[in-house]
Amino acid sequence: MINERASPVCVGRRAVRLVMRRLMVTALILFGLPRDERAFDAHFDRTHRPILGQLPNVERVAVNRVVDAAIGTAPYYLIVELQFPTEEAMQEGLNSNAGQSMARDFQAFASGGVTVLFCRPMAEP
Repeated sequence: MINERASPVCVGRRAVRLVMRRLMVTALILFGLPRDERAFDAHFDRTHRPILGQLPNVERVAVNRVVDAAIGTAPYYLIVELQFPTEEAMQEGLNSNAGQSMARDFQAFASGGVTVLFCRPMAEP
């Protein structure tokens, strides 16, 4: 995401706009392959998705079903993206009551395991 108010920074002959005032942060939640896909889907839709909607400070939620991998078998079944305006907002959201409920709920249905990554966009050339 490019912030139009950011100052351009010259790199070689190219000008690159850096996001200086606002760095979006994304929490990626990668769900491994569940033992029972139907049970996973039912619990996710009935219980987990509503918790995601209660997280404070979230600007965007995207739920992605993994359909294939370029090489081999995809190790993940579902990827959830939670986008926050800042790292502080993310910490506040994930440490909230809803964030703690979300973390506890993983144990109830994520039989294939869960990996959580925190990401920040890189400057675009």
